[in-house]
Amino acid sequence: MASLMVFGCTRAAIVAASMPLAEDASIEFPQFFEQAPLQVGASGQPFLMDGAVLRALTLAAQDFLPPGRAELPCTAQQASHVFRVIQHEEIIFVRIDEDPTACGRTHAGLDSGARYAIHRDGRILRRIVDGMEPYTAPPDGGVIEEAAPGVSPSFSPGHPGPLPFLDSPDAGAPDAQAP
Repeated sequence: MASLMVFGCTRAAIVAASMPLAEDASIEFPQFFEQAPLQVGASGQPFLMDGAVLRALTLAAQDFLPPGRAELPCTAQQASHVFRVIQHEEIIFVRIDEDPTACGRTHAGLDSGARYAIHRDGRILRRIVDGMEPYTAPPDGGVIEEAAPGVSPSFSPGHPGPLPFLDSPDAGAPDAQAP
């Protein structure tokens, strides 16, 4: 587990080091999970993708997960990720997330994805690697709600419970049977 976390931090550091000097922080990313996506190839129906969208998808994938390095672990390969694309006017937004099932796992690693805003002409306008987002205060300026360790007050409104990945003994909690 520690090696996966170290790798994730290393990948984030490499991507952060290559970030453009002038990112447009005014660009706001859309909600990628607000509605169910159309899955390309799932229904046997043809889908149309123009060249600008393909270029944006390719740029994001190659920037976040450079191809051609067979020695990389499964979780660092492009084929082990899922890609969501939303286009708003001249900006193509790409969300990249690890697909744990592609590597025989049940849960994705923490901070294992990224978001990109790419102009139709191929310029990366903004890149946010998961876990490297700038801190933003709550909208009302108030205090963030506290919760017991392993419990998220927003996971199930009104009924906080353990996060779904905390049901395994490898969740970072001490072993209950350890002395």
